[in-house]
Amino acid sequence: MRKNSQPWNEHTAPLSGELVSTSKSVIKAVGCYGEKYCVGKIEYQLFSETGYQYVITPCWDIVDGLGEEGFQGIPGIAMELRRKHYYRVNRQPVFISMRSPSEDREDLAELLEEAGMASYDRLEWLTRVPQQISSDNLILEPFRDEVREFEYNGLDAVLCQLQYGDQVSISSQGAVSNNPSVYTEHLLRMVAAGAVIKFEKERIIIDKNVRSAVLSILQRQYYAGKNLQTIKHRRGVEGAKGRGAYRGRRPLQIEYERLQKISDLFHAKKISESEAMQRLGIASRSTFYRKLKELKM
Repeated sequence: MRKNSQPWNEHTAPLSGELVSTSKSVIKAVGCYGEKYCVGKIEYQLFSETGYQYVITPCWDIVDGLGEEGFQGIPGIAMELRRKHYYRVNRQPVFISMRSPSEDREDLAELLEEAGMASYDRLEWLTRVPQQISSDNLILEPFRDEVREFEYNGLDAVLCQLQYGDQVSISSQGAVSNNPSVYTEHLLRMVAAGAVIKFEKERIIIDKNVRSAVLSILQRQYYAGKNLQTIKHRRGVEGAKGRGAYRGRRPLQIEYERLQKISDLFHAKKISESEAMQRLGIASRSTFYRKLKELKM
């Protein structure tokens, strides 16, 4: 037995038998500036006779490339054991139970209706209604089984679709951007999603063998650039205040019809959170969800 291993028990030993249904989601860590890192996959499996289990599979090549700013672990999971899979058998993982409503909650029917669900599946609910809580920086997003190939075109719509294992072909490094900050951000988003990146001209491949090292460098560069922007902005505001020219930030105004249309597309899962925010011209997730909440008032 390994030095730091744990013995299997009734709640951690994997089940076997006939699968009745299964659902999967991607676990993402949200960074300091809203960037997202694919740190794992979680799957709910219902068996015909033996019950159910959750299987959590960390993406170690991404986890290992993140500093504490980007990832603090998955609640309830002993990641120091470095397992390929973690099982929670016939019980809800802490990660799921702490951010989803209980089955006996009085307004559960209303919550399910808002999410477009006929029956309660905690994992599915969390995927449809991303819940980021104060104790960690994790969210769930939809998972697809098939691996896709993409041609890089610089559009946010493509970057939002990327999932672990996808392949992205880029004609050359210069095709990403001549702007260093944009280059770093776009490359970071591709690597953080777990995509395999191929630069055709330079014959450079970024895959799981080098992903941790590349991600660590990109994250530091990205944060350094963002910190510099913040410092410049503060100096600009202070200068404007000194001249009496600062009037503060104006409330964001969005036409009702436009907001309703984007909200419908987002809740129908036809566009991603990032794409919805981009179409509305919103940079902050808190502002985005506040605007959605205002539609119901």
